[in-house]
Amino acid sequence: MKLIIVSNRVCHDEAPHSGGLATAVKDTFETVQGIWIGWGGAVSPSFERKCGAQENLEYRVFSLTEEEYSEYYLGFSNEVLWPVCHSRPDHLRYSQNGFAIYRQVNRKFADEVLACAQEDDFVWVHDYHLLLTAQALRDSGFDGAVGYFHHIPVPSPDLIRTIPVHAQLLAALLAFDIVGLQTRNDLKNLLDYFQAERSRQPEMQIIQAGEECFHLHCRGRSTQFGVYPISVDTQRIEDQAPAVWAGPAVQELRQSLGMRPLVLGVDRLDYSKGLEHKFQAFAEYLGGGIDAQSPVLLQIASRTRSALASYQQLCTALEAQASCINGRHGTPSYTPVRYVNTVYAQDQLMGFYRLARVGLVTPVRDGMNLVAKEYVAAQDPDDPGVLVLSEFAGAAQELTEALLVNPFDTRSVAQAMERALQMPLLERVQRHRAMLKRLRSHNIQWWHQRFLFDLFACQNHVFERTGS
Repeated sequence: MKLIIVSNRVCHDEAPHSGGLATAVKDTFETVQGIWIGWGGAVSPSFERKCGAQENLEYRVFSLTEEEYSEYYLGFSNEVLWPVCHSRPDHLRYSQNGFAIYRQVNRKFADEVLACAQEDDFVWVHDYHLLLTAQALRDSGFDGAVGYFHHIPVPSPDLIRTIPVHAQLLAALLAFDIVGLQTRNDLKNLLDYFQAERSRQPEMQIIQAGEECFHLHCRGRSTQFGVYPISVDTQRIEDQAPAVWAGPAVQELRQSLGMRPLVLGVDRLDYSKGLEHKFQAFAEYLGGGIDAQSPVLLQIASRTRSALASYQQLCTALEAQASCINGRHGTPSYTPVRYVNTVYAQDQLMGFYRLARVGLVTPVRDGMNLVAKEYVAAQDPDDPGVLVLSEFAGAAQELTEALLVNPFDTRSVAQAMERALQMPLLERVQRHRAMLKRLRSHNIQWWHQRFLFDLFACQNHVFERTGS
């Protein structure tokens, strides 16, 4: 038996990559051998495949055509599924051709799995780009265990139904043996959707097993839906952060700050991350007066999906906003906002986290947000910084000792920053200790071991079902 992980992108080079999915998959392969299948980032008029190996994983990556990249990735994945799941249907741009190409590319992913899979292998599909992959595998006769993990939020049933093909997409989930979600709220939204759809599919039977799990039976197949909150490699971050903090890049940043505290934001450049609200909140904080102790906001925002108009508009707006704040509140010796679009290596970010007095993580909607967890794990336990965290991030359900805020209420975010910067050492230590304890017990290994254990149990049921 081997583990086959399937995701939209495969990180098969040494360049830094943003996003929690790539980090989580790589961490899974630290202890599990297998194959990682997906798009390698190349766009080519003809199909190209590249195979290789890194340590204890093999990878199989392939190219997309220009049409596939435009319609499957930019179009249906990121102008239909992404905005709806992040409660932004105003960004929804649907086309029938986009969905047809989405289905076609999911078939391509399934074909790559079939080329190397045996019936006793585990297949673990990741994220919203590949909702139809298990269905394509089943249509080809594959009856092995197939799991799916949804990294982004599950919206309310009303929002799901704004997707014109929602019934086809959600029915395709029933081809998986396990569907993993980030939070109880995601599970509830999905359960509510299926309950509302039962009138259309009377053969569907829902078995409620608890707050974190339910089973759905339909047409001879059973799918388990459960909560598996993703996490980080806590111990590695704890070990890594002190050494990186003492390194030249972090010390250079530290010297440039002088006596000013650092407020740090690390996000992808995306409208779901609440960056405009964050800048506005920081400007409101500065409106209380500038002095030698006024903080510097370093906002790292790596660019993605730059071909989409909504992202281009966001980029332009943020640059103008940062410039306006610096023009209004800056001095010849003080630049309040340092806004950069560079993608930094993970180890270097750990040093930045440890240096920051405040971690400002304020998405307007987020499946989990691993930056929040990384920030906590990277802190000096004897003198930790303070996490200011959006209540709309999945991480807020676990990191309850953070200063939880509504990112739309910019005045309250500004007040939370002020409270964080003035918080006494004892309170900072107590809050950090409680969150770190939780992250140590619920780390990335706990996450993938739980999911794979349940997938293994499904595999045994597959053997019983097929008579293997």
